[in-house]
Amino acid sequence: MRDVRTILVTTDFSETSRRAFEPAMTLARKFGAKILLAYVEEDRLPPLVIEYMAVGVEDILTKQADQAGDRLQECVRDGFAGVADVETVVTMGSPHVEIVRLAEERGADLIVMATHGRGFITHAILGSTAERVLRRAGCPVLIVRDAED
Repeated sequence: MRDVRTILVTTDFSETSRRAFEPAMTLARKFGAKILLAYVEEDRLPPLVIEYMAVGVEDILTKQADQAGDRLQECVRDGFAGVADVETVVTMGSPHVEIVRLAEERGADLIVMATHGRGFITHAILGSTAERVLRRAGCPVLIVRDAED
């Protein structure tokens, strides 16, 4: 395996996504790597919500991104204690596109993410963010699954 200096770890703040924290932390310690913990705020709201809003979409998305930054700091405290170098980033867009873009821009040597293991129909129609990242990433991707999936 090549040198691992930067590990991009993704979260959507679910318990499922937190399953990626431990393996990422173990690898960061082993390689002395930096953790880049990322959250992607989807940059769209459902049309029905937008139609009846008195507040601008941009204001809502900005507030959500600010709140996500605070939640990422909680994830660092709770999930990455003992890792010397952890940076957080919140970005907006389509999750799989933004994860791949972040990995390229920040020179990630590895992406670590969990998968939700949704049902066959949902997966067949939509695919999964993890699968889309796996297909497009220019670096190795470690997908952490639940043992029950």
